[in-house]
Amino acid sequence: MGYYYIACLFVIGMDINMNLFSETYNCYYQIMKEILKDKSSFTLDELRTKISCHGFEESLLYIIPKLSSGEWSLLKKNGELYCTKLSGSFYVPLTTLQKSYLKTILQDKKMQLFLDEPSITNLTTMLKDVPTLWDNDTFYYYDRYSDGDDFTAPAYKKHFRMLLAAIEQKRFVDIDYTSPSRNRVHHHYLPCRLEYSIKNNKFRLLAKTLPLHKGGLETLNLERMTKVEFLDQFAENTVDLNQLIRSSYYKEPVCLHIYNERNALERTMLHFANYEKNTTKIGDNLYECLIYYNKMMETELLIEVLSFGPMLKVLGSEHFLKQIKGRLYRQNRLECLPNHT
Repeated sequence: MGYYYIACLFVIGMDINMNLFSETYNCYYQIMKEILKDKSSFTLDELRTKISCHGFEESLLYIIPKLSSGEWSLLKKNGELYCTKLSGSFYVPLTTLQKSYLKTILQDKKMQLFLDEPSITNLTTMLKDVPTLWDNDTFYYYDRYSDGDDFTAPAYKKHFRMLLAAIEQKRFVDIDYTSPSRNRVHHHYLPCRLEYSIKNNKFRLLAKTLPLHKGGLETLNLERMTKVEFLDQFAENTVDLNQLIRSSYYKEPVCLHIYNERNALERTMLHFANYEKNTTKIGDNLYECLIYYNKMMETELLIEVLSFGPMLKVLGSEHFLKQIKGRLYRQNRLECLPNHT
C-alpha cells in the first residue's frame, strides 16, 4: 500500500495542473523519449514496432509521418536507417512542476521513511527555493482513524528502514512485538512486504514465519514492534507472496454491484485499488465487482464497503453479508440507546 499511496499523490498532482502535465507526460512524449534514448539505427518497420510497444495503434498514424517527413527534426536518415540526432548521454531535466511535486511529497512524513537522513537533507537543500503544490493540512481525512502511527518516532523510523533493507536483501530478522492483547511475541521472521493502510494510517509488515516451507504468513503492525534485529541468515529463494495471499483467500469473494452514477465506478476502483478484484459490466451503468480477501483483510474491507454509500449493493458472500448485517444491527442499537449522541 505504500506505493499505492505515492501513486495517489501523483494522480492528485496531475489534477492540479493537467495542462502542463499533459504536455510533459503525454503518450507521444514518452514514445519519443524511448526512441531518442536508443543509440542504434533502425528501419521504418523497427520504428513502427518501437512505437507500438510504448503507445497505441493510432500512435503510428500520427508519429510515423511526422518523423519520416522530417517535420519533427529529431532523427537523421542514412539510406533506409534512422537514428537519433542527439549525441552523448540522453538527459531530461526536471521541470519546475516536477520539482514542486517532489518537494510536496517530500514533506509527507511517510515518504521520509523511505529515505535516509543525508538524502532528505540533500533534497531539501536542492529544492529550498521551489514552491510546493499543496501543504500537509490542505486535505482533511474525514474517514480515517485518529490513532495513526507516529512516523517521526526514532525507533519507528529505524525499524521501518531495517525492514525495508531486509526485504530487499531477503534477510531474516528477530522481532519483539506487543500483540493487541498486550502479550509479548518474540519470533524470527522473513519480511516480505510493507503495506500502508489509508483507513488506519498505519504501516504493517507481511512476514513469513519459520520454517519457510511450513510457516504461515503473519501481519505485524510496525508501531507494536519493540525491537528489530538483523540475523546472519538469508533466504535462498524469493517467497511468492502473492501466491501465499491468494491461497489464504476465502473460497467465495465479496460480490458488489456498482451503480455508476456520480462517477461511482471510478471512485470504487480507486477506493478498492489495494484488493485483487474482477470487474465486469452487466448492464447499463451497472457493474459487478468481485473482491478477493482473507481473514486479515476482512475488518478493513467491511468498514470500507459500509463507508462507501448507496451506490454499492452487497450481494455476497453469505459470510460477508452476515458480518455486514451484524455491524449495521449493532450500530442501530447504539443509535437507539437513550441519551446517545
